[in-house]
Amino acid sequence: MLDLRYNSTSRVYEAPFQMKANNGIYLIDDFGRQRATPAEVLNRWIVPMERRVDYLSFLTGGKLTAPFDAFLVFSTNLNPADLGDEAFLRRIQYKILLHGPAENEFTRIFENYCATRRVRISPGLVDRLLDKYYRRTGKPMRRCHPRDILNHAFNLIRFEKLPEELTDDVLDRAFESCFLETEQQAAAADSPILPSTGESASDYWSDRLARIPTVSGTLALLASLRDTRGKYRDREPEREFGEAETERVLARLHSEAFLAWLNMNLQQQNRDLLCYFSMDSSAAGNARERHDWIGRLVPAGASAQERELFANDFALLLDRIVPKPEPREEFQEPRLERIA
Repeated sequence: MLDLRYNSTSRVYEAPFQMKANNGIYLIDDFGRQRATPAEVLNRWIVPMERRVDYLSFLTGGKLTAPFDAFLVFSTNLNPADLGDEAFLRRIQYKILLHGPAENEFTRIFENYCATRRVRISPGLVDRLLDKYYRRTGKPMRRCHPRDILNHAFNLIRFEKLPEELTDDVLDRAFESCFLETEQQAAAADSPILPSTGESASDYWSDRLARIPTVSGTLALLASLRDTRGKYRDREPEREFGEAETERVLARLHSEAFLAWLNMNLQQQNRDLLCYFSMDSSAAGNARERHDWIGRLVPAGASAQERELFANDFALLLDRIVPKPEPREEFQEPRLERIA
């Protein structure tokens, strides 16, 4: 998403996000949790951050120099030292640590959220919550905690049809279901053991697809199980799990694999497709039927925009990996003439 993206249909390049964000703010939230490693992203940003210009490449091999005037912001909950080395962190001149809220701010957020839900709270309720779960335990407060605890409490009231009122008991139960237990509890009493229901269709197919190392191979397998009517069929799992459940699971997995492909950049897609072709020699032959083969890989629930994006990227990669065969000239046999 940080490089030019070429649309082979309109023959127009789409600008990357940092170019669209010029004269504005470009915020990368939850940095370090993307598919690309932090090192890959940071290496991509080092030159633009240092020189305030960016270099974009065309498919023909040419390069474009573009201004980099975006106000770049990285937001993360991870330790910055684990995301980049000193050379990169030096280029980010301002680092801001956001501390947790104070008790008065926590209380104000709690009260405001209750007001938006039109739920009345009794005096001292928030103070008792703070004393029991934060002051005594030393648990750090976060600005999202009031919303999370209250949502659990409201769901509990609605599910058990309790009075629309916050009590200490409801908040205790909401807090316990919202956060992980950090202390070893007493041994639980004996509970009835339910008989095993066996492997589900989802487990069966998850195990089977886990053996395929490429997203392209996963897409090709799932697409091959769809008949001309658009129904997913596989006789062996159908005997165990039923036709309806098998079709539902296969349709969901096909959509997930399709979205996983779209979320990869062109370089990752190129590597994935090359690996797939190297493992399945017949796949490259099928790829020459470009339009039909690409159409079969797209799940039925994909939007028109997703279909177009997938078709453009896939066709572009196939042109690189599996060139279209040159048309062969018809062979004409030599004519023999009888000379008197």
